[in-house]
Amino acid sequence: MSLLVVQGIEKSFGADTVLHGLNLRLEWRQKLGLIGRNGTGKTTLLRILAGQMAPDTGTIQYAHGIQFGYLRQEAAVDSENTVLQEAEAAFAHVREMERRMHEAERQLADLTGEEQAVVLEEYGLLCERFDQMGGYEALRDVPLVLSRLGFAAADLDKPCSRLSGGEKTRLAIARLLLSGPDILYLDEPTNHLDIEATEWLEGYLRDFGGALLLVSHDRVLLDHVVTGVAELERSVITVTPGNYSAWRVQKQMRDQRQAEVHEREQREIARLTEFFEKWKNTPSKRSQAVMRKRWADRIRAGATAAPVRAGSAPRLGVKSSAMSGEEVLAFNGLGKRFGDRVLFTGLSGLIRRGERVGIAGPNGSGKSTFVRMVIGREAPSEGYLRLGASVTMGYFAQETGDLDLDSTVIENFLAVADVPPQTARTHLGRFLFTGDDVYRQVRLLSGGEKNRLALAQITWLRPNLLILDEPTNHLDVESREALAAMLQAYDGTLLLVSHDRYLLNAACDRTLAIANGAAVLFDGTYNQMRASGVWPKAPTPDLGPIAGHATSGQPRSGSHPDIDAMNAFDRNRERRRMRSVLAAAEAEIARLERRLGAIESALSAPQPGDDIVGISQEHGGVQAALNRALAHWEAAAARSEYLETASAGQR
Repeated sequence: MSLLVVQGIEKSFGADTVLHGLNLRLEWRQKLGLIGRNGTGKTTLLRILAGQMAPDTGTIQYAHGIQFGYLRQEAAVDSENTVLQEAEAAFAHVREMERRMHEAERQLADLTGEEQAVVLEEYGLLCERFDQMGGYEALRDVPLVLSRLGFAAADLDKPCSRLSGGEKTRLAIARLLLSGPDILYLDEPTNHLDIEATEWLEGYLRDFGGALLLVSHDRVLLDHVVTGVAELERSVITVTPGNYSAWRVQKQMRDQRQAEVHEREQREIARLTEFFEKWKNTPSKRSQAVMRKRWADRIRAGATAAPVRAGSAPRLGVKSSAMSGEEVLAFNGLGKRFGDRVLFTGLSGLIRRGERVGIAGPNGSGKSTFVRMVIGREAPSEGYLRLGASVTMGYFAQETGDLDLDSTVIENFLAVADVPPQTARTHLGRFLFTGDDVYRQVRLLSGGEKNRLALAQITWLRPNLLILDEPTNHLDVESREALAAMLQAYDGTLLLVSHDRYLLNAACDRTLAIANGAAVLFDGTYNQMRASGVWPKAPTPDLGPIAGHATSGQPRSGSHPDIDAMNAFDRNRERRRMRSVLAAAEAEIARLERRLGAIESALSAPQPGDDIVGISQEHGGVQAALNRALAHWEAAAARSEYLETASAGQR
């Protein structure tokens, strides 16, 4: 059944046509990544589908009873509510659905004929939606969902008016997921999420039973979640099956074929036009010349357009100006605390010339603090840190706070580069600052433009120790890939703080994980570290009754209030459903265990030509999937056991 059917959507802003003749369908469990260059209309399309903007023409039709949830880039929350109240407000839709189901059950006993058929159809649709979505029981635990998105128990009573922009985004995501929609429209959901919250959201979206339309610059998220890619180009949408990497391969092949056809047609047009110009005034050849002119005009009228060139990716590049000593950075017993709060302690290690270290961990864990200690802006609470000989540093700050907001782009660049203006403009052009862009005041730049300006400054300085703190914020996919290529070609030493897993794995060969009061330096990529199991583990969240909240609203440990409220008919139906869920979970566990065994055999006895890095990365993904499958089976088994006990008690 199609949840959504879009036909002939068009939208223009003045003379600028953003969407033209757009058609789209969404089915159950279909997950589309919506991609396209900045300004192509991705956010406009989501706003139209969510009813926040009207199309000029076209129709949007949802299946009966279907509910959608929409997350904007700048999420809004009710400032009058606390964090917990805002999250719990999401259940209004779920409670209404349950009320309608119970009401339909009561009506079916009293109605006959056509009236009964109408109610029966609605009841069937409601039941189908619950079955497709897999139920909402796992999402009813509000503190668990909030904790996965970075909210501690102490945050639940915090007024939303006191939340930061990132906290509001995370709360909006929690509220959206808790509402149990059938279709999710997400516009850059990983903005303001740390790496652990991003991975949790990725797992949720991968298992989500409804439909998804996702706008994101996160390549890993797109690769792991979507089942198709919807590309907006020249005001038209094209859907390609597969994840982002599969789309890239197919896109390159299509563009190559399109370019070949375009060039062949242009050569033919040029040949025919040349014949016409040569013989048009010669009586004996004039008729032939005219025929060739008409032929050229026909080809021109239906000619294949040239492929759209990206044009939005900066041409990044950086080389160190001088070689540093062999030992670039040494630290021993390093620790940092603020009052009673310990960020990390006992960190020891050595970073040598040419090594690339990715620094990962949750928000607030101490990653940026470690970087500030390296550049001398923060003193350690314990231990020491020492820079090696001949080290020159280039530092990219997360908030680009070192830029002079009142000066122009070129003035900021000339503050670090004593060069003629034309040389400065040439270098800035590689970072997409062309023409009069260089005279724009920095405070008027977007976040991505500020990042590009800071990178332009750093690359000109040619440091042999490059320190980047969240450089991908506000950058699109193409710019992120250009940055990854730059860092791969860089011949110096790299410290990279990032939540972008693609960049961490592509650019770094060592990983410093800072989390939960501990820090671990690992010889390997981020994926290899997660697969190894040495990542600093988070303490198990306390999901019991929250202080300050009535326990009557909190289920007792191991209880299932929704089962307790069921009648005998509902419980029998739920028992049958849970048997199917358990069987499917056991089959998935067996499949993942077989695959894990095959991967481990390949790693223990690699063959010539094996991609060991790729196999190791797959090992981490399969191990994580197996852990999720086991957790899902355990939850289903506990629920099934409770159902059996409750049903026996009724008998």
